[in-house]
Amino acid sequence: MAGLPPGRWWGRGLAALGLTAGQTVTERQMKLVLGQLRHPDADRIERELLDDGAAPEAARLATGLGQPVEEIERRKATPLFALDFTFRAQASLIVLWALGDAHTRQVVERAHEGAIATALCWLEDEVAETRWSSGRQRAKAPALVVAKWRHFDNRDGFPLLHDHCLVLNRAQRPDGSWYALDTVRLFQNVVAAGTLYTLTMTTEVCEELGLATVPREVTPGLRPVMEIAGVDQELIDWSATRREQMAPVLERITDKYVRKHKRLPGERGRHGLGWWAAQDTRRAKKTPKPLEQLRAWWRTSAILRFGEAMVDGCWSGAVRPGRRSGPGSARWWTPPSPLSTSP
Repeated sequence: MAGLPPGRWWGRGLAALGLTAGQTVTERQMKLVLGQLRHPDADRIERELLDDGAAPEAARLATGLGQPVEEIERRKATPLFALDFTFRAQASLIVLWALGDAHTRQVVERAHEGAIATALCWLEDEVAETRWSSGRQRAKAPALVVAKWRHFDNRDGFPLLHDHCLVLNRAQRPDGSWYALDTVRLFQNVVAAGTLYTLTMTTEVCEELGLATVPREVTPGLRPVMEIAGVDQELIDWSATRREQMAPVLERITDKYVRKHKRLPGERGRHGLGWWAAQDTRRAKKTPKPLEQLRAWWRTSAILRFGEAMVDGCWSGAVRPGRRSGPGSARWWTPPSPLSTSP
């Protein structure tokens, strides 16, 4: 798609499909793997089988990854092709990435990429399981197949560095067979994966650039969010247009939840309510623009609203006085104890 980098493959499960990490996701592969649960080279495999005399139906079934979609649909069930894990940077880091200099942008993007890899590896190593016999049997699945897409802005065109990671709902067992993932277990660990991503990314950026973090209350009464110290709240609010749109909807559905359950939602419940609020306020996508064009527009927009002094000072205010930026800077922020994988 114009203005956006191509999708890339990731995961240990790629080897079984003849793919390599970092390889571009083609439109045909997307349709076969994530749209039909078939091998990415299904066209060639099917053609060769037909040339060898195989029946058309048998040739097509041979390219499937596990239970065929047609069989699932015959049972009047809806096939689940993939799960979308979306990793987005903290609001203050997005401001520094959008309005900071080239070095700052590179550090943030590198930390973003590394933190996603850390979270996905954790899902592979500690969370992912295959299931069969209607879910009664399970086994470890330390080899996922993931397609990643990088996006730079939200639906209003404001900065929002984030990646969509589509985790294929299939994993290969040691005997070569493909089975569906235990999606309930994956959904139970969505918040944990996002937390690990945030901790990893923020730590690396703080170490590289010599920054500090401070807790900021986003929702009254809930756990504060760690943001980069010195980044003006007005700039954070300027970039968070989607949060402003979602706030009244989230308040309404949270109030409905409290009336029904007689308690506030837990962390997973808040994640689910946030998802619904996002769906209710989602606008139609616009034609993507190149990053350099977006950056020019973001800077102009911020200057018109806040003045050049505040925009140019978004970086200097974040640097801890008396500290140098760059590799070797002291760690000003320490993550809590390791995440638990228990449901």
